Amino acid sequence: MVIRFFFPILCLAWMGSCTAQDAAQDAPLLKYFQQSPSTGTLHLELPADDEKPIPGDTIPNLLFFRTLGKMLQEVDYIADSTSCTVVGRQRFGLNQTYDACLVEITLSWFKHQSLLLYNKQKNRFTERVTVAEWYGGDGGQVLTGSWLIDHDGDQQQDLVRRVIEHWIVGAESDQAIEKSKESVELLRWKNGHFVKTPIRDSAALIKKYPIRSVW
Repeated sequence: MVIRFFFPILCLAWMGSCTAQDAAQDAPLLKYFQQSPSTGTLHLELPADDEKPIPGDTIPNLLFFRTLGKMLQEVDYIADSTSCTVVGRQRFGLNQTYDACLVEITLSWFKHQSLLLYNKQKNRFTERVTVAEWYGGDGGQVLTGSWLIDHDGDQQQDLVRRVIEHWIVGAESDQAIEKSKESVELLRWKNGHFVKTPIRDSAALIKKYPIRSVW
């Protein structure tokens, strides 16, 4: 009987130790985000050149990329972590269980902002979601901004993400034509995640939730 029960107890102890270790690894990163009051609706855009950004603390690259790991893989243009500047902008409450931490990453003229979801009960970062960015090259650029708002009236903050794509057709000719395309995504809050949801009328959402264009 002693032998039969020793292995499960040992496994449970090991799992508990790993959970505590993971939470301890996230704690140093959390300290770089200053607590801000929850303000309801929040418009998330990269600041214009003449605007003063939200104050923040520069995060050591090694700490940031080591803590978040695979959460950053979708943002392929910041894969070279040694060349980025990472700043923790603010931390605010989403609900009783989750806080959101706004982080800004700069690589050359590319800029990116994400919300990092922090589970206060598990003391861990659980998810990353892009809310603003500006990247591209001579052939085209992409601008993203978002609205954090209770879109469906369920007392939970949702995310409306707006994207403007810009490119030039025939850039090397005398008849170059500028083109742009606007789109929108609705990510509703569900079970601790922002989940993409089908949209019936994209044009209406684009009009209702504008973002500042640079073109």
